[in-house]
Amino acid sequence: MSQLITTYLQDHLAGSTAGIESFDRVAEGHSDEAVRSVVAALADEVRADKASLEGIMERIGAKPSTVKNAGAWLGEKAGRLKPNERLAQRSPLSDLVELEMLVTAVHGKGLLWKGLVQLNDQRLDLAELEELARRADHQEATLEELRRSQVGKLLVE
Repeated sequence: MSQLITTYLQDHLAGSTAGIESFDRVAEGHSDEAVRSVVAALADEVRADKASLEGIMERIGAKPSTVKNAGAWLGEKAGRLKPNERLAQRSPLSDLVELEMLVTAVHGKGLLWKGLVQLNDQRLDLAELEELARRADHQEATLEELRRSQVGKLLVE
């Protein structure tokens, strides 16, 4: 097995680790209850997607990287310390920026699934990968709609 595919999958698994933390943060902390509800449901799907990735890795003999997963988890936590124009409370800017990060993360996950489809590797289940790609596209569209609903918060002072 190519070390490149192992590294590629490990990197995406680490990203998934950080992504789940980000989804949970938005699901718990966003100021809009409707956004929290939708993101919480998507977080469950993202957890299932991570489990699918772990299964794919196991089938092809790629082991997770503890170092990469821990680094991604720590990086996500450190990312929360960014200035957001508010010191003692959540900023409306966080509501928008966090959704933008989720859109970007899910877009990357969709590229993973589509890339694996292109590999046409016999160890991979093409139907599973195509379904995961469709689900990522739907998740991205849902998050983009939520993101657009929050842009007006930039005018709030």
